[in-house]
Amino acid sequence: MVTERLDMAVKNFQHMNQMAERYTRLCRSYVQLAERFHQLDVDHMTLKGQTVSLLNVLKTKQDQVQQVNAHNAQLQNQLDQLAAQHRQEMQTLTRTYEEKMQELTHHLDELKPLESLMTSERYQDLVMAEEQMELVEATFQEMDQNGTPDLSREEQTLLAAYQADPSTFLASSAQRPTVAVATASIPEAESAVS
Repeated sequence: MVTERLDMAVKNFQHMNQMAERYTRLCRSYVQLAERFHQLDVDHMTLKGQTVSLLNVLKTKQDQVQQVNAHNAQLQNQLDQLAAQHRQEMQTLTRTYEEKMQELTHHLDELKPLESLMTSERYQDLVMAEEQMELVEATFQEMDQNGTPDLSREEQTLLAAYQADPSTFLASSAQRPTVAVATASIPEAESAVS
């Protein structure tokens, strides 16, 4: 009976020992689970902090992208306006040049009848006409220098006095008979000049 009790006590002890070991293992599992949970919580908070900073960077980049897109749209709008203005200026210039070309073509058409003047025969006629004009100009210069080459110096002086003031000349010639004779030849000299 003692043996049975002892066996029973041993069995109870073993059973209690097993229960203690099981509780110990369970406690260790809880401790490990708590440590892992704590580590997981730390990792989660670290990740959360990194995610927040990443979200801040992402938000900043999104704002910058929006600003760049707005600036790009503004530049594109300006470029479109400049392109439209350039197209309009080019159209205006093209119209102006076309009008000038038509005007020049019209002038060329008007000048076509004058092409015959560019022949060598017409050029010779032009040279001869220029030589004749030089002779005429030389004759005019001689006439300006001496308009009455057929008269003597006294007759030229008398004619110059008459031409300067005819009424005074005639009034004074009425008083001098010799001058009257000279004045009689004046109309002949005038008709020779004209």
